Amino acid sequence: MLAYVNGSVVPEEHAKVSVFDRGFLFGDGVYELVRFFDGVGVALDLHQARLERSLALTGIVGFDAHSLVDICAALLKGNALTDASIYIQVTRGAGTARAHMPVPGLVPTVVALASRSAPLAEFNAPETLRAIVRPDLRWHRCEIKTIALAGNILALIEAQSAGAEECILIRDGLVSEGAYTNVGIVRGGTLITCPLDDAAAPVLHGTMRCWMLEAARDAGIPVEVRRVHEHELCEADEVLVQSSRRLVSAVTELDGVRIANGETGPVCRALFAAMHARIQRLIVNPTS
Repeated sequence: MLAYVNGSVVPEEHAKVSVFDRGFLFGDGVYELVRFFDGVGVALDLHQARLERSLALTGIVGFDAHSLVDICAALLKGNALTDASIYIQVTRGAGTARAHMPVPGLVPTVVALASRSAPLAEFNAPETLRAIVRPDLRWHRCEIKTIALAGNILALIEAQSAGAEECILIRDGLVSEGAYTNVGIVRGGTLITCPLDDAAAPVLHGTMRCWMLEAARDAGIPVEVRRVHEHELCEADEVLVQSSRRLVSAVTELDGVRIANGETGPVCRALFAAMHARIQRLIVNPTS
C-alpha cells in the first residue's frame, strides 16, 4: 500500500517521520478518518470542517484542512481503491530536540494512510456490539480530535477484558461518549443524544452523529438533544453508537445485561437505512 507523507505518496515501508516529531513524542497532533464508498467520501465536508477546527483549537498552523480532499484522492488513486478508510494525521511538526514548549516556525508533519473497506453492497445492516460503562478519566477537551488517545485505549483494553467491544464513558453522572464513538439512546421512540458543548460532559463533534440527526429528521423520528444520565442507559429501549467506520450501531449488551432483548431496535434500523440510502444517492450523484 502507498502512504502520503508531507506531500509525497510513497510505499508504506518508506513512510518515515523524525523521532523528534511532536506527535511521536507528545501526542501533539490531530487526526481524521474518512470512509469512502465507490470513491465517494462520507461526510467529507464535515471531516474537513472538523479538521480545520481541531487545527485552530490546538494552534497548529501551516496546513490547510482543504487539502484533505486532494490527499484522499491521491491515496485512492495510488492504491487503486474505491472502498476504503483513509486516516490523516497532522502534528505540530519536528524540532531538533525533545522540548515540551514548541519552538517557533515548526512545519506540520502530515501523514495519511489508506486501508481497504467493505463496499456498500456488503454493508447493509447496522452492526451490533457489547459495551461496558466506566468513569470518563480523560481530559476535558474532547471537542479536539487529538491523536493523544491513551485514555481511550485504556478504556478499550478494559472493555476487551470484559468481553466487550466498546466502553461508554460517564463524567459526573452524565454520559459523555464512547471510547471511539458518540452515544445516543432511544426512549418511547424518541432519539436522545448529548449536546456537543456541554461543559459537564463534553463530546467530540461526531460527523456520523450529525448524519444520524439528519437521518432522524428524514425518517420522522423525534429527537431530543440533552444531557443523558447514567441510569438512563439501562432504562433505554435502545442504546446507539455512531462512528465513521460503522455509521450507527446497536449496543445489545451493557455490562453483561442485554439491551432490547439483545437485538437491533427499530430506531437503529431506520436510522441506518436512511444513512445508507443517503450514501447510495451520493454515489449516483456526488454533488447532491
